[in-house]
Amino acid sequence: MASGCRQSPEGPQANHVVTSDQRSARQWCDQSDSANGCAIYGPSLITLIAQPESFDGRRVRVIGYVHFVFEGNGLYVSQESYDHGISRNGLWIEAPKGFDSDSGPARRQPNDRYVIVEGTFSATNRGHMGMWSGAIEHVTRLDPWGPPGVPRGFRAP
Repeated sequence: MASGCRQSPEGPQANHVVTSDQRSARQWCDQSDSANGCAIYGPSLITLIAQPESFDGRRVRVIGYVHFVFEGNGLYVSQESYDHGISRNGLWIEAPKGFDSDSGPARRQPNDRYVIVEGTFSATNRGHMGMWSGAIEHVTRLDPWGPPGVPRGFRAP
């Protein structure tokens, strides 16, 4: 849905309509690209779940509690949501390339802990049996998130 607001970053000839979804996502830009666009967005996991259309198809960086298991790979807003099986409080997460299998990481790779994840958000992919509130696909970063001194984790090749 378009708003009546117009912006012209490159001058009057570059006017274009900006949607409310674009305005909402823009406030979460963590890293700009060379064309003054956004290379990666950094909303909270709760924001992704509440406003999925604002981030669909965009690269995101989020923090959450990850659990990898066959047909149940999830990134949750909290360990408590995982403990109570509240998959709607989370996103399906595709295991990144280089994991030992598509259903779980090796012991040294992050599992059952808080992590920082970078990947592409999909509002339409709801994971196994449609149980999730969206998905993080094409994961390029999956690192432990926690106190200093904790060994850092996995980065896709």
